[in-house]
Amino acid sequence: MDIACPTMFAESWPDMCRAVDHYCERTSAAFDAEPVNALTNLAFPIGAAILWWRDERRSLVAGRGLITTLIIAMAAVGFGSLLFHVVGARWAEWGDVVPILAFILLYLWFVLTHLFHWPVLAKAVFLVLFFAATIYLEAAVPGTFLWGGALFIPTLLSFVTIGVALKWRAHPAGQAMLTAVLVFLCAYVFRSLDHAICDAFPLGTHFMWHLLNALLLFLLLRLAMRHPAANAPAF
Repeated sequence: MDIACPTMFAESWPDMCRAVDHYCERTSAAFDAEPVNALTNLAFPIGAAILWWRDERRSLVAGRGLITTLIIAMAAVGFGSLLFHVVGARWAEWGDVVPILAFILLYLWFVLTHLFHWPVLAKAVFLVLFFAATIYLEAAVPGTFLWGGALFIPTLLSFVTIGVALKWRAHPAGQAMLTAVLVFLCAYVFRSLDHAICDAFPLGTHFMWHLLNALLLFLLLRLAMRHPAANAPAF
């Protein structure tokens, strides 16, 4: 079996085996064509391990299970992206996108529960609309627009709104959220620059997207661990 094109995809969905070449560093279809883009994904499980160690040493009660799930999701983001940058095929790209989307949805649920105290129905409606907008942008917007980064627009807008709302309420997590938003903006810039500077810098800048995103998830989870609401609803 060819790992770049597993039998189940080759027979039923051959387009899923299509090679994906979005990044400066990839100049061939070889598994080791993106060593820097691949290895920088280890920042995610390393950060998750640090957070797990910190979480295990704390007597956190509110939101403990959700935070543990988010830590696991953070590690999954790194391994999924590592797989994609090694295999470089369309099916593996979903291994990159799905863990990221899962983390964002889980984190938004945590924020709306513990920082804003929304009822279950309101949270569910918001997340359905957020998910629909993200999937629509991924499917409808050409990959050439924002270098395939259009699907992150709902995430960026959501976190900017959350950060501003928390700051306006003088919530202690407000500044930390706005700092995380700034890191996200920097990561997005490096992601967008990758193709633009290939001629001048063949390595590209996509690896900085990985490193800054790992920092972003670390900051978001540290915020969640420091600001769980004792009186927040269970769900």
